[in-house]
Parts: sequence; C-alpha cells; structure tokens
Amino acid sequence: MVTRTVQTAILGVAMAIGVPLFCLAQSSQAKPGTYTWNGELVSLDATAKTMTVKSRVAYQEAISELKNFKAGDRVWIVWSGILDSTDAVRQVRRSDTGRRIDENLVLPAELVSTETPNQYLTIRIKVPESSVTTIKRVKSGEWVTVTSRHQPSTEDAAVVSVRPYGASTTTE
Repeated sequence: MVTRTVQTAILGVAMAIGVPLFCLAQSSQAKPGTYTWNGELVSLDATAKTMTVKSRVAYQEAISELKNFKAGDRVWIVWSGILDSTDAVRQVRRSDTGRRIDENLVLPAELVSTETPNQYLTIRIKVPESSVTTIKRVKSGEWVTVTSRHQPSTEDAAVVSVRPYGASTTTE
C-alpha cells in the first residue's frame, strides 16, 4: 500500500517537472530559430526601414561597459535570456564586421544613446518591410515585441517581425 507521504512526494516530483515544461511550451510563441524581446518604441523611419527602440540593461557590468561606446557605433546586443525569449540586455559588444554572429540571442544594431542611471539603452535596428505598417500604428512610448533570428546571416535578416506588445502572434 502506498502511503500518503509517498503519494505527496510523487505528486511533488511530477509537478516540479511537468509544470515548467508545460509553461515553457505555452510561452514559446517564437518561430523555430528565433527569440522575442520587448522594447519601448522611440521612432520609426519607414523609408529606411529602421526602428529606434529603448531596452533595459540587466547587468551592472554592461552599464559600466557602455562608457566605451558612443552614439552611432555599430554594436552587437547580447540579450539575457534562455531559448526563445529575453527581457533585457546582458552585454554590448563592438560589432565585428568581418565575423558572422555565431551565438544565440545576439542582435546587430546601431547604438543611439544610453541612459545608464536608468539602466536603459536606445538602439536602431533594421525591420522587415512587412512590419513597417504594423509599427506605424504604434505610438512613440508604447511597447513592441520584436522577433529576432538566432545567428542572423546579415543585419537585414536579424529581425523577423515586430508587433505591438501583447498582440497575438497568430496574425503574422
């Protein structure tokens, strides 16, 4: 006969393993080979197909490193996250124009500005033509969700789509 203690232990183990896996499957809205991140829309240049967006910097080390960069520098944004989602910048690296990005969660961008006391940085990224109309409906100061490729082959291929924060991915 199985005791209540054994039943409780089995249930606890099942929940400890099953719930995170279920939640991971449910939250995985990104397409294979992609990840999502959120940022505050600053502006859109529809002609150039670029979007300027503000994002949070997660680590103090990254804040300290920002003094080595200036506005207009080409950079690689290294995101803090796992698998297919992230919520903040982990590191900023100088863009290596002769090298292909061979790591996940790395985005090529142009550094626009930093707000180190507030732990934010502003970057400019290229966006696909298919997202320009969607971004036009978002007001400056509102948030967007960006789907980016892991290990993009070019800067133009880095961003897959942009949608208003909280919007469903089924419309893409």
